[in-house]
Amino acid sequence: MPLVGDERRAACVLASLPLMTPARLRVLLRERQPSTVVRWLRTGDWRVESPPIVRALLESSRDGSPGTTLHRVWQSSLNTVDVTSPVDPESAEFGTPVDPAVAIHQLGSEGYPQELASDPSAPALIFTRGSLSTVQSRRVGIIGSRHATAYGRTFATMLGRAMASNGVSVISGLARGIDAAAHRGALDAQSESALASRGLETCGRPVGVVASGLDVIYPPEHGTLWEDVATRGLLLSESPPGTVPAPFRFPLRNRIIAALSEVLVVVESKIDGGSMITVRYALRRGITVMAVPGATSTRASEGTNVLLRDGALVALSPEDVFTALDLDTRRQVPYADIRPRPVGVDAEILDLFDAEPLTLDDVVARRGEWSMSSLGQVALSLGRLETLGWVMCTAGWFERIDVAVESSS
Repeated sequence: MPLVGDERRAACVLASLPLMTPARLRVLLRERQPSTVVRWLRTGDWRVESPPIVRALLESSRDGSPGTTLHRVWQSSLNTVDVTSPVDPESAEFGTPVDPAVAIHQLGSEGYPQELASDPSAPALIFTRGSLSTVQSRRVGIIGSRHATAYGRTFATMLGRAMASNGVSVISGLARGIDAAAHRGALDAQSESALASRGLETCGRPVGVVASGLDVIYPPEHGTLWEDVATRGLLLSESPPGTVPAPFRFPLRNRIIAALSEVLVVVESKIDGGSMITVRYALRRGITVMAVPGATSTRASEGTNVLLRDGALVALSPEDVFTALDLDTRRQVPYADIRPRPVGVDAEILDLFDAEPLTLDDVVARRGEWSMSSLGQVALSLGRLETLGWVMCTAGWFERIDVAVESSS
């Protein structure tokens, strides 16, 4: 069950203490209630009551500074807070009130998701909005570059929609680019199920794992997306309300994405991108890693192509992911390409493309009408096709995007 009352307030205060880390919090809260730990820190009772591992932690120095122990730092901070009353909204350090819609679960307690509890680095506390039952279904992590190409975003949206349409929840980080596209695809599947009068309980849902407090939306433009994920899926963080998304928190967040995923799909990533950190976490846990191949000339696909070279499974379509999950989806909900179909000249231009990228001049030549008017007409058509998601342009080269799978009857 979620923490309530004094335990809820004590948990928020402990998670907000300076120099607190996920590992230190796990040590403090191992088989102890938050209010007990707060009492230890305030009174010094830990010297008598706590296990050796807790005493060793509290007696350790602050970042190697001699004479200043973690206990002294935390005791000093706790002396400014009254955990027996609601958190003071004027307090600079612990002053973020906790939204009643945010549930707090402690590792080892009833209600903490078993899918995460079994991980060796499971957070001692998780802060959630939405339904924790979301992670009890089949789960796929879909991650990738914040600076994704049109191809990558289109593929991630299609993949997220296909997964959710077939009852698989989509885990990602709510970041720009691939993450947001995957979540939007899962939300699209819910909307399509509702419009088709299919039961939403058969639909997979989005799970957003974030690196800030649930009240600190990052990036700021994702406010609506955060709310949709929270109300139609699950929003999860190990950071208490008011926590800003400092850079060091993103790798910590990535381990949770890996831990919750049964299969991890990397759509696009630079070779040194943050997605590669998530991949390393997944491989340490024996989680299947898949990658979407991309053009060797595109930096956004450097990391995924290296993963494929080094043995990751290839993800060319949703069926590849379903196979990795050992799911037979032939009788389940079909997924469809919802891009508007090109008509007229646009359809003619699109039909000129094969697997090779083309320049504007190449397209005009293939059409067989070389004139300034035809050049302008083709350029306008390519612009429309790019807007609709049928082609992408990289450094003057146009490439057809065929990543969606047709709905079967």
